[in-house]
Amino acid sequence: MEASDVADAEASSPEAGGNAPSSAAKDSNTLVASFAPGDACSFPERFTRIQMFSPPRQMQRWGDKQILPHINWGDLFFDLFYVAAAYNLSYIILNSPSREGVLYFVGLMGPIMWHWFLRVFFDSRFALGDDILHRAFEVLQLCFLATVVTHIRPVDVMRSSAYPDMFAYSLGMCCLVVCNILRFLEIKFFVVGEKAAKISANRDIVSQMVQCVIYLAAAIVSGTRFYGNDGYDGNEGGHRRARVASIGQDDISCSGITAMLASQCGIEHRLLAETSGYAGKSDINITDIPVWLCLGGWLWSTIFDVAMVIFLPGNGEHKKITVPMNIDCKFVNFRNSCSAALPYLRSTPFHFADAIHRYGEWIMLLLGESILSILISETGTSLRYFITFYCAIISVVLLQYLHYRSQPHHADEHALRRNKNSGVLFFIMIQVYSIALVAVGVSYKMILYELFYEEKSNDSRRLLVWMKETASRLLAGQDAPKYSLAERQGRVAHFFCGSLAVAWVCLDLMILSHNGIKASLHRCECEVTRKVSKSAIFFCVLRVALVVFIATLSQYVTDPLRITVIGMVAIIAQVCTRFIGDMVIKEPEKENSNDRKHWPNVTEARSEPGEKAETGHV
Repeated sequence: MEASDVADAEASSPEAGGNAPSSAAKDSNTLVASFAPGDACSFPERFTRIQMFSPPRQMQRWGDKQILPHINWGDLFFDLFYVAAAYNLSYIILNSPSREGVLYFVGLMGPIMWHWFLRVFFDSRFALGDDILHRAFEVLQLCFLATVVTHIRPVDVMRSSAYPDMFAYSLGMCCLVVCNILRFLEIKFFVVGEKAAKISANRDIVSQMVQCVIYLAAAIVSGTRFYGNDGYDGNEGGHRRARVASIGQDDISCSGITAMLASQCGIEHRLLAETSGYAGKSDINITDIPVWLCLGGWLWSTIFDVAMVIFLPGNGEHKKITVPMNIDCKFVNFRNSCSAALPYLRSTPFHFADAIHRYGEWIMLLLGESILSILISETGTSLRYFITFYCAIISVVLLQYLHYRSQPHHADEHALRRNKNSGVLFFIMIQVYSIALVAVGVSYKMILYELFYEEKSNDSRRLLVWMKETASRLLAGQDAPKYSLAERQGRVAHFFCGSLAVAWVCLDLMILSHNGIKASLHRCECEVTRKVSKSAIFFCVLRVALVVFIATLSQYVTDPLRITVIGMVAIIAQVCTRFIGDMVIKEPEKENSNDRKHWPNVTEARSEPGEKAETGHV
């Protein structure tokens, strides 16, 4: 029974006097009154005069027909910061293809990625007013976000006490969390909506406060190391100037660089986010405490929200303490006893259609990083380089198709609507999948650089010219590279194959979360015998074999060109398997199921005949 039905029943009950409205009915009427006239959703009204402050509003109630709002320009502008973030994160792996690089890559991507998801969750439940205070607050948040993004640097910079980047990153994340806490405090005290909206704010405040403490600890540790360094001169960039000055002009000369980097044709150097090289081997030590804390802050937020969903009451009771996300999510098989033990784990109805659309934009953003990684790199002129370049472009295009072909086109078919278990699985997999996509993109960049180095090493004159052009961007005071050519290419191959295999596994698990295990098994049954069909077994085994093949490919293939071509062929095989499998294995009939049979990038022309068309006039 929906919340509105409960209110109507209480209002007409004998205990209520038959005519006197109940408190639930009053709350419902109050919420409806706060909505825009004639609309089921509580979008903020456009004011005719300038307002200093207007209270936030709940987007919708349980049982309302949900209307997909248009994504505003502010959301797209917000995403631009994450394009830069993904690009800066890619240089962590690019400059340190090691366990340490993976630690910093995940530890720095996780917190900033969570901030994007948290904004989607907030915007899918509440609508902020168009007033001066909220606009100024949004500008402040974007400034903090810009601080975090610009200080995502390679590993040697983040972990060094000579640079303030780890401190600035941690402090920026702490400030972003403080802004989130202020937002939820505003919901708690000023929201126009149901009582559940204020209750859900308590859970969000608890989660954000713990994150704030973790990021503050990371900022204190890194800040103490930076400002406590004896070499710090109190001026911005003092460390970098001191270290550059210590090199001497002879070291920056072409001959000095050639001598320092002679082990691999003088190319394996470290650059500041423009040109790549690979750092030497180093073990994780005490200087990595800040990034471990940042990683812990992201894991805490993920685990906390998953626990919140698992411990919500079932049988519709969650609607009394939650606010919807623009899909009437069906929570089933919940542990009712756990809700009494954790009364603060309460949420608000979620605007799922809006969130699903934003998820699609998020993946497009990450795929865009892959395109940037391929296009913005040193260009070669050899045939091997161009074959690899176009294979990488085709691979990313097919990955884009593979993702959107695998996702439902309508909210009713999405895992977030199906049940809480599928929603939790999708929520976890989308985060791991995001990390894997960025890693795939940077792997293509590393492969292209390997071919560029190979080409330069075969042309000593062009090598010297290129080294002179890039010498001024070298980071000072670094050790000579310690990776041999074979070891470096092996690491590149491991990152490419591992990240691509993880992306495929996450994509299959997301498909499983959308369809469910029972429905997936039912699709594999023969209509006549009701047994698992041989064709279904073949395609399932083929999909698993492709994942295993690409995951182990780097064990016996490390050549950049060969591994890129084989990877492209494997992606084509994945697309063909998905396409042919959908034709061979029957799919249950659903409303608008024909949309799933089309290429996801096609916009079909639709129109209704007007009066002139009906009368034959043009």
